[in-house]
Amino acid sequence: MKKSMLVAIAALLLVGTVAAAEVSSLSDEANMSRTANTADLFGSKWGFKMTRGLVNAATCWVELPRSIYVETTEDAVLGPCKGLFKGLFLTGVRAVAGTLDVATIGSVDDMYSIYETTSLPYFVWQKWDQVERD
Repeated sequence: MKKSMLVAIAALLLVGTVAAAEVSSLSDEANMSRTANTADLFGSKWGFKMTRGLVNAATCWVELPRSIYVETTEDAVLGPCKGLFKGLFLTGVRAVAGTLDVATIGSVDDMYSIYETTSLPYFVWQKWDQVERD
């Protein structure tokens, strides 16, 4: 039992690592979106979504300082307050999106995911300094 759990975890890490390496080698977001939507192999698509979910669940908190920074550069007076609330909202959205990716084991089609129905980038570091992320 313990050995099979270790093998399953190792396989998950291997698929996630391969998917993360593949994602990081893509040059732009359009290619990343096309890759996620048209992946031929179930394993490749699954690995990408699981990696995206784990990364977003782990880095969702970065939306808070990012939003405060972006809003403060736009408006030095109201920006910090606006950025705080926007950052809290986006942190929650990214945490839920990442958790859903992991909870559904990457099986939900991207056409119905939060990334395609909103302007939320796949990862928090994409479009870092833009107020509207579309």
